[in-house]
Amino acid sequence: MHRNPGRDNIPLVGPILLTILASSFLCYWLAERFYGSFLERTLGVDPKNQTPAVSQNDGRDFVPAKPYVLFAHHFAAIAGAGPIVGPTLALVYGYLPALIWVVIGATLLGGVHDMVTLFISSREQGRSVADIARTYLGPTGYILIVSFLVIGLLMITATFLNLSVTALTSMYPAEKVGIEPATTEQLAAALQTPADALGMHPFHHGDGLPTVVKVENGQPVLIAKIGGIASTSVLFITLCAPILGWMIYRRRTPAWLNYSMAAALCAASVWLGIIHPVVVSADTWRVLMTAYVVLASAIPVWLLLMPRDFVNVQILYAGMIAVVVGLVAAGFSGRFPEIPLAPQNAAEMIPAWDPQTGLQYVGMLWPMLFITVSCGAISGFHCLVSSGTTARQLSCESHARKVGYRSMLLESMLAVSIILTLLVGMDWENYRLITYGEKNPILAVSLATGTLVHTAFGLPLWAGTVLGILLLEGFVVTTLDVAVRLNRYLLEEIWKFVFKNPHPILASAWFNTSLCVGLMYLISRSNSLPMLWQVFGSANQMMGAIALLVASVWLRDHGRRWAFTLIPAILMFATTLASTSISLWKNTQLGNWPLVATCGVLILLGIGLAAIGTRIFLAPQRSTPI
Repeated sequence: MHRNPGRDNIPLVGPILLTILASSFLCYWLAERFYGSFLERTLGVDPKNQTPAVSQNDGRDFVPAKPYVLFAHHFAAIAGAGPIVGPTLALVYGYLPALIWVVIGATLLGGVHDMVTLFISSREQGRSVADIARTYLGPTGYILIVSFLVIGLLMITATFLNLSVTALTSMYPAEKVGIEPATTEQLAAALQTPADALGMHPFHHGDGLPTVVKVENGQPVLIAKIGGIASTSVLFITLCAPILGWMIYRRRTPAWLNYSMAAALCAASVWLGIIHPVVVSADTWRVLMTAYVVLASAIPVWLLLMPRDFVNVQILYAGMIAVVVGLVAAGFSGRFPEIPLAPQNAAEMIPAWDPQTGLQYVGMLWPMLFITVSCGAISGFHCLVSSGTTARQLSCESHARKVGYRSMLLESMLAVSIILTLLVGMDWENYRLITYGEKNPILAVSLATGTLVHTAFGLPLWAGTVLGILLLEGFVVTTLDVAVRLNRYLLEEIWKFVFKNPHPILASAWFNTSLCVGLMYLISRSNSLPMLWQVFGSANQMMGAIALLVASVWLRDHGRRWAFTLIPAILMFATTLASTSISLWKNTQLGNWPLVATCGVLILLGIGLAAIGTRIFLAPQRSTPI
């Protein structure tokens, strides 16, 4: 349905977009310039200190990297779907609460969390946060932290598996993505052709996007197979990744050839998706993605995971640039897009402030907003990437600020861009219907991206929508790969700690990976995305609180100021314990016993760690030279 925009289609959308963009960038610049300098002075960053990447350079795990190379690797690892999906779900409170938390959270909590854990891990010879906790919180604190991290990673992987399946199976009425509707005769002719297993009849439309005809409520409807293109892209890139890995790591091909090959594979994957979209059921995709993660997380990284991510990052960068440039163009145009899903006037926009609707769909503003927007403000998952991984490639201590703090600011900028894309690309009614009614926030982001790209560059609406799906799917798969591998490492640590001589099967990469992935699969099957996201957000944010607690104890014992990490830790402990308690009550009412058990264990572990931290801070201070 196309609405007449009328004379009120020239509201304050341009000034709103440009003001928010400029204000956010100014906040990030001020934070990096002044608070980043304060953090360096407080931590005692010394460029003359040898980092473990230099002192233990083994050409495998400990390898000094140039700062811009390390920044790209670190950002690709931490920037999952969280800063896209979290803000999308949080817009139900209005765009101002989400924006404020994203900007303040990243500058005062998330950036501090990432930079400090990276610095401390570098000072501790590249040890992980969990391993550092063994020294500073004792064996009980260590086992509690490792247990929490394992459960937290399970929630992350289960959530991201559901996100991946949702993205790859997304379909939407073709008319609403800018495709001309089919005639009654065309629809009738399509219904005469055999239907596939999902009840869809093939239909070849001339606009480029794959379409099918499906009977809904007794009427034939032309459906766009948005996720089918991404499905083919994922399969094609995955199958070609080992060839690129062999070229890069065995034949040592030059960088220009590797980049050219990666770009060509990206383009070919999208073209193949348009020609031959792969559309299967959600359950089938869940099994296929589970099998892929087992393979990618157990075999050598150079063979599949690293080359696949190297190819995929080309799509990520292109998508991010398109979104930011599109927002600037939309801001200067000063007009709403004149297409059905976009707001046609100020009254149809997502409101600035609507806590009542947020309460209806999610819960109280505090604590639920703060865990709904997780990765765009502060993310405990980042501490696992910063410590023990990125720290082993840090060639100079002064790079901790460039890599740790700035990458979090860039992730926050991505979250701001998503909020603004939805603001200009989707009206309030459609946002609520798609995000919470159909429980498909990925589709909401993709459709809004399509609107934005159409407005800024004049591309077909469906082309921008597919770009949104590809962008989000790329982030999801990258994080899924890394998270399962990290969970496998933690399980291996647990067996070594619990048993003096672990059985050989407990040291097997295949066994530990299969255990992590099997639990991930079971959790993902039994929970819808919005409900699972709340438990994921609580677990992820509490991981951040735990990392900040470990950092506070470390700073205290080394004679440094620690309030700037302890205060955020206390805030996040209070927030996540409250939100997990709410999720426990909700899931008890629904009879969702797997999530009830998960919430209960997370609460007990969180209280135990908070008690240990309190006892340590009340004990006499140890003196350890920094």
